[in-house]
Parts: sequence; C-alpha cells; structure tokens
Amino acid sequence: MSGFIEKVLALHNWWNGVNKVKASITKSSQPTRFGVLSAAAINPAAIFDPIATHPDAVVSAIAARDVRRAEAQIAKYRLKNVTAYGSYDQLLADPDIDAVYIPLPNGLHYEWTIKALEAGKHVLIEKPIASNTREAAQIRDTAERTGNVALEAFHWRFHPAAHYVKELVDSGTYGALKSVAVKFHLTAGFFPKDDIRFQYRLGGGSCMDLTYVFSASSYFSSAGENTAVEVLRTEPRISKTDTKIDEAMKSTFTLTNPGKPAVTCNVDAELALPNLFGIIPRFWAGLPTATIELEKAQIQYNNFPAPWAKHSITIRERDGKGDLTGKKEARTCYKGGPEWGKIGEKWWTTYRYQLEAFIARTRESKALNPAEGVEGGTQAPGGGSVKHKSGLSGGLWMTMGESIGVMSVIDAVYRKAGLPCRGED
Repeated sequence: MSGFIEKVLALHNWWNGVNKVKASITKSSQPTRFGVLSAAAINPAAIFDPIATHPDAVVSAIAARDVRRAEAQIAKYRLKNVTAYGSYDQLLADPDIDAVYIPLPNGLHYEWTIKALEAGKHVLIEKPIASNTREAAQIRDTAERTGNVALEAFHWRFHPAAHYVKELVDSGTYGALKSVAVKFHLTAGFFPKDDIRFQYRLGGGSCMDLTYVFSASSYFSSAGENTAVEVLRTEPRISKTDTKIDEAMKSTFTLTNPGKPAVTCNVDAELALPNLFGIIPRFWAGLPTATIELEKAQIQYNNFPAPWAKHSITIRERDGKGDLTGKKEARTCYKGGPEWGKIGEKWWTTYRYQLEAFIARTRESKALNPAEGVEGGTQAPGGGSVKHKSGLSGGLWMTMGESIGVMSVIDAVYRKAGLPCRGED
C-alpha cells in the first residue's frame, strides 16, 4: 500500500506544484531533528515529504537492522546531511536527535516507543500505537513521566475535512448522533501472503492494520479512555495460514460516554477482499467511507483516510418520519475548517497537517521547560510566525486517552471474536 500511496503523492505534488515549494523552503536555525527507526516503505509519504515543506523540521538519521537499507533509502530520496545507523539503539543514543518516527511492524511499536521516550526523545508512532490497551496506557504513563510528547500517527485526524465533519455532527443542526458505520476494503493481492500484516507475532490482522475504522468510529462518537464499550457482534474471516490472524473483521459495538446515549458503530475491515469468481479483483468495492446517521440527516465522508487526494462530504436530509429525502448536498474541505483557521494550504496532505501539530506540540513542551531553549510556535511556508491554539485542543491533537480508547475497542472486538489480543501470549 505504501508504494501505491507514494505514486498518488507524486501525482498530487506535481499537480499542485509542491516541488517548487520544497525548493523554496529555508530551514530555521533550530529545526526539530528527526530520527527514523526503520527504512520502511511508508517513510517517503509519511515523514520525508511533509518534512520537506516544513521550515522547522529536518530528517537527521535513519536506522535499519542492516545499515545498507538505511543508506539505500537516503540515496534514493536524495536526503542531505542524514546519518545511516545499523541499529535502532545507535540512533536513540544520538544526542542530536530530538524526535523519533517509528514505522516499525505493529508488534514492535511499544518496545521502541518506550525506549525512545526513556532516551529523551519525542515520538511519532505509526498506528496502531501498541499491540493492546495495556501497552498503550504504559506509553501514556512513560510520556507523562519523562515529559516527552507521544503521538499516534492517525494522520487523517489532522485534516480540515475530518474537523468539518465532526463539527457538523456535534453542532446539533441535524439532531442527535445515532450510529457510525465505517468500511475500509483492500483487494486480495494488495499485500503478499507473507506480509507482516498477516503475522500474529508482529501484531498483524485487519483490526490492527486497518485501525482507521475504529479510529473514525471513536472520533465521530467522541469516544475516549472512559467510554464504555459493548461488542454486540463480530464476524471475522480467519487466515488459512494463521488461525490467530483476522484477514477481515466485521463488528457491531456500542460506545457510551457518561451521561450520553449509546452510539451504535458498525465496522468492516478487509485486508484481502476475495476476488470475484476467484480471479477478478473487486476494485469497485469503493473508497474507505464513514457513514454517520443523525436524527435529521445522513453524512457520508468518502476517502476519509486520504482526503488530500480527493474526498467528498455528502449530506442527505431526513423528513419528519426519519426517512432520507432526495435532498442532498456535496461539500469538501481542503483548508481551514473549524480547527486550523488560516494555517495550512490546500495541497497539504494529512501527514503534513499532522507534522504541523506535532512540531507545535513539541515546541510548546519545550517552551514549558526554558532549559530546552526553544520557543513555541512554528513558521508557515509563506514566512512569518503562526500560533496554534493553547494546548492544541480539539481536532488539532489526538490525546493519548483517545489512543487508549481506540485500542480498548480493538481488544474488546478480538475477545468477542474468540481471538487473542495482540501481544498477550
């Protein structure tokens, strides 16, 4: 999937003239210096590209178990002044690294996030943040104790389109929230059969890799660490090569916040949608979609994981009986929204918005500790200083409590399905 995203990103950047922006960026004198643990295929889209247009961030090091893989990635993407390390520990010991991005296999997220935090680094962790709820909570506790920032890289949560949809849901304009249905289908053959996503020991499974369905359900339901979860139904499709792996998972569960009515959620995650007649890939399965049912309307948010490429927000109104009418309206939101205001550009990807929030939060963290010597605020691509909301509240940040809440739903779904939670052998 990373290779596909990279191709889409290349087209996106060409169409929007992003390469010219990259060439015009002047890095600040005190940028946040990133180290990357693993020469993973997702790196170009998730970290190299957004850093290239951020004046206050640079890639300083890449570590791989084989130093030649790190060197090869540095050469391929023409990264300048980047050190290649042959072990993750070497990178964490580098005093010139301020923050670490962790795109390792799911089952390794917890171990290396804890080590990075203990080494004094801020950490951006690929989703899922850990293998289970217990590990996620320990990451939160370690981050609080060490005073470092830890963020689960649910990049879609930082895009203005997500905030716009959330505002529509929370405004009350369309009445109370009733249910959220989220699907994400990938066709068979998208990943090889021996891919890490199909290996239990590495934290594989559809619930783990397509965590977007749980993140979206939780976000639009305003769920968090203290939300009650009740799983009503699960329908897993078990891998033929590993009985602990769910190639697909359908589930119905309720999320109930204190003093609020329960919200029914239906998720449909598919890592290898079987071919029609065994030979024809079901490409028509459609884009990942979140469908939100409210008393007076239905909101459908198409391509919510990658709205920067293209998305649509369709609002269909209901009549007095609650039935959908023929009246509908299609909208988009590529910039601004209720959270970002004037910050951002229409061509910013979800990863770029995420990086903006991450850098701002780490700088605010350092501002609270004068010994660090870095003031809050970041520079916009067009020049000048921009200030974020105090504490980056709301959609501008994903709290550890929210990450723990998402992980608790995944754990509950696995238990209901009779499958072990990852990392709990």
